Amino acid sequence: MRLPDTATAPTTHEIDIPTTYSRLVTRDLSVFFTETFRILEDSNRGTRSGFDNLVIGTQYQLYANPEHQFVFTVGGTAAIGGTGAPGIASSFSTLTPTVYIGKGFGDLPDSVAWLRPLTISATAAVAMPTDPVSLTATALPSGATTLTETINPKILQLGLALEYSLVTNHYTGANRTGTRYPEGWVPLVEFTTSTPLNGPNAGKTTGTVNPGVIWVSRYLQVGVEAIIPMKAQSGRDVGVRAQAHLYLPAIFPDFYGKPIFGK
Repeated sequence: MRLPDTATAPTTHEIDIPTTYSRLVTRDLSVFFTETFRILEDSNRGTRSGFDNLVIGTQYQLYANPEHQFVFTVGGTAAIGGTGAPGIASSFSTLTPTVYIGKGFGDLPDSVAWLRPLTISATAAVAMPTDPVSLTATALPSGATTLTETINPKILQLGLALEYSLVTNHYTGANRTGTRYPEGWVPLVEFTTSTPLNGPNAGKTTGTVNPGVIWVSRYLQVGVEAIIPMKAQSGRDVGVRAQAHLYLPAIFPDFYGKPIFGK
């Protein structure tokens, strides 16, 4: 099967509106559910929209060192095939085991105190479809039907985020805003890459650089960042991502402020 030339390939614009609910089950284990409404504008197929497959995820904190602000977490997601709209969601499921690492630098000496507000987080995951091949039937004007085989590759997904907190005074741990809760800005830049491990595009890495900023308050955080392709194969346009995150444990402390099991 010959891949289309990038100069003549159809243009596709995508708008995603995800909603995520997360809950702490135990002190170290959390679960979350994500449902995404997707709008696709295709120069060949027109505009179509609908929900993507339901995603169920979990994270388990394997190791934490508060003194050195380090955390190591494992988990992953399962996108349940067939739960989304035809033409938007895939018919097969995708399992994505993931490793998460986070490191703060509040333990640095006074000689490099300006680095204390820095936080680095990284993820490594492999998206594994349950069906390695999809068949698409196309009806021809003659009445005949053709089948097109598409390989669903395993994909290595890497992510790195650099954040510089202006919320808290990392010299003393005191709040800069004068309030009893954190409040302020967090500039950040994220890097994401995807590399198919098999199929016709095996080894061809694409990715984006995403600079942005987050505003943090007692009950809410909002953020916005640009989505900039790393190279032509990653896309031709600059996108944008916005987020609003409600802190349910702070809003409903009697219910969400503690795990379902344990303290």
